[in-house]
Amino acid sequence: MYTGMAVAVGNNVELPCNTSLTPESDVMWTYGTDDGYVDYIYWNGRLDAANSRLSIKTTVESFYSLVLDDAQLTDSGLYDCYVGVNRVGYLLNVTGKPLCNSIFQLIQLYMCALCIVYLP
Repeated sequence: MYTGMAVAVGNNVELPCNTSLTPESDVMWTYGTDDGYVDYIYWNGRLDAANSRLSIKTTVESFYSLVLDDAQLTDSGLYDCYVGVNRVGYLLNVTGKPLCNSIFQLIQLYMCALCIVYLP
């Protein structure tokens, strides 16, 4: 079972994983897509260096969260945290441009159209 999460393009997202019963070396994060592709993001205490927007955030409460900065549409997919034999899964949906940018662009377009209509 997966917990659905949504984030707008350009925002950050944190996917929590409770590790209170397992040492750090037994924590693994993976990323997968609908077509069966799986990539190991974090394993054996090491983060995949290929994606600099990913980091691991640890807390006193024994959470070992995956943090994704500047989310992109291509980051959508299945994220799994394995702690020993237990798994926590997230279905991340990265949506289009943030609403405020879209409204700003719409206002700019509207104002430009007004200038063209009222030119002598």
